[in-house]
Parts: sequence; structure tokens; C-alpha cells
Amino acid sequence: MPKYLVFMDLDGTLLSADHKHISKRTKSVIEKLQKQDVQFYIATGRMYELARITQELLNPKVKMITSNGAVFDGRNGQEITKLGGKVVEMAYKITQVNKLPMMLFTPKKAYFTERIPDFIAQNAGNFDDSFGYREINNLSELKEIEDEITNGVVLSRGKDSELKEAHDNLLKTKMLRISSSNPRNLEMIPLKTDKGTAVRQIQLEQNVDSNHTFVFGDGMNDVGMMQEAKLSVAMGNGLKEVKKQANYVTEANVNDGLAIFLENYFKL
Repeated sequence: MPKYLVFMDLDGTLLSADHKHISKRTKSVIEKLQKQDVQFYIATGRMYELARITQELLNPKVKMITSNGAVFDGRNGQEITKLGGKVVEMAYKITQVNKLPMMLFTPKKAYFTERIPDFIAQNAGNFDDSFGYREINNLSELKEIEDEITNGVVLSRGKDSELKEAHDNLLKTKMLRISSSNPRNLEMIPLKTDKGTAVRQIQLEQNVDSNHTFVFGDGMNDVGMMQEAKLSVAMGNGLKEVKKQANYVTEANVNDGLAIFLENYFKL
């Protein structure tokens, strides 16, 4: 069993400002601590296949929590929780009122419901340029894939009131959990599921308590897992609300905040 668990958000935390690279310093710290029985996990809202791109920048020993906790590497392999067909249809009808773009994910595939510029789609889902995604044009097409969906993202078209209306209507259904990685989106997650539930399950499977668990994050969708760790660390670039929830604050991601905190803690 590992001595410590370390859970790392990606965008704004582990990754650099371009959302694609990991600094040499951070990579070196991770590799040193892996040799000291510290188990590292990526913890992201990205779908599993896209998170693998970052995993490959590190090494195969780094495990993953993806889709905001709906898909993660458990003791017996990949553990998956799905939104459910009824929830997906409900979300589609709510977002169609103002034609808000909605992106839907499985561990390996991505779909969108409204045509939006490619660069927005890529940023919203953190897509690699070579990654394909399919458009859903109507409810009939949605029904073909709705039972495969693990999570989704609703995107703003620039009007805060429209996104708030969708947020309120989705919450009223009490059929799913709503979070956000930035003010311009809503992240749809299966009910009673988030990064924190995945962290808690992994702690049980690995027999590691909260006193030996690190969590690094910067956004509201990281708060759930911070509540499962005594060593919860907000990035210097993180939201004020996240810093209030965390037990520690480190430097910004662009200044190797994650590496600096671990270096100081383990006296590397």
C-alpha cells in the first residue's frame, strides 16, 4: 500500500498556462516521490481518453480520476458511473430553450448539441487537435447514445442570465450534480458523484487515510476532493472560494506551485 496519495487537478494546477505541458521540475518531483511509495492520481473533468494525453507526459504509474469522478482507476480496473438516459434527455431539453451548447462524454467519445467554433469546443473539452467529436442534431440522435454518457458540460454563449437559467432549471430536477470549472460553464455529473467520492473510494481501496492524502486544485470542481484530505492545497491562481476551503495555499501553477509544496513537505 502507498504511504501517501496525491490527487492533482489538471488545468490551472498540474498543467502550464497553455493547458498542455508539465514543467520539468514538477515531473522530477513526481518521479522522486513515486520511488518513496507515493501514489499520484490525475483528477480532472476531462474524459478518460483525453486525460491519457497528460498521463503520457508523466508515466504509466500515475493513475486517473476523470469525468469529475464518474470514471476512475479503481482497485479492480476502471470504475464508471453514468448520468442515465433520462437525465441526458432532460438536460438536452433545458439547454435547447436558449440553444446553449452542450458537450457530452463517454470514457472514449465526445458529442456536442450545438455548432460552436472548433477552438471553443477544444477548450471546453480540452481536446487534442486530432480528437474527433460528433454532432447531435435532434432528440432521436441523442437517444442513440444517451445511455453511454458519463458527464457533460453546458457552455455559455456570453449571456450570464442564460447560463444561470439553465443552472437553476437543472438543479430543480434533483437528478444530477452541478459544478463548474470556470464561470462560463456548467459541469453535469451523476448524482452523488464528484472528484471527492472517487478520492474517498480510492482511500478505502488503498487503505490510506485523509492525514496522508494530498489534494491540489484551483476550481470549484476541486472542492469536493479537498474535503477528503487534510493536506488540501489551493493553487495561488485558484478561486478565492477554493482557497477558503483548502488548508494550504501554494504558488500559482505557472510558478510550479505543486512541486514547491511537495518539495517543502518532503524536504526534497
